[in-house]
Amino acid sequence: MARPNAFIFFRDTTILFFGVLCASWLIEPIEAESTTTLVLVALVLALFNVVLKPILVLFALPFVIFTFGLGIFVINAVLLYLAGQLIPGFSVPGFGVAFLGALVISLLTMGVNLILSPRPKVRVSWNAKTSRSRSRRSISNKDVIDV
Repeated sequence: MARPNAFIFFRDTTILFFGVLCASWLIEPIEAESTTTLVLVALVLALFNVVLKPILVLFALPFVIFTFGLGIFVINAVLLYLAGQLIPGFSVPGFGVAFLGALVISLLTMGVNLILSPRPKVRVSWNAKTSRSRSRRSISNKDVIDV
């Protein structure tokens, strides 16, 4: 059953909230004044992930490919640092701190997503029985796949 996009956005925002909370606990220079500030940071990061992150990944695609996907952590750090600059009451003093915070948030988010929505196991079977007695049929428009 497909879940509505609003549910997925709320779930991702909640996970981001706990990620930012853990990052502010584990990494001393990251500070938030209140729980309301953390909720605002989670909302802003969720919006950044929906709007800005795909654009940044597209522009940095050669870098992301060259680093075997580890460049995504740099993009996440940029977004966390930007959130720290935009939201009053939330402090991320430098890019190195933002990188560590993004690493904590990303790992926690990845772990929670694996627990909450595990990927279904895909089973592919292929039966390649060829028979010489099979008659050929003509190709019609139904048999053509456009890509």
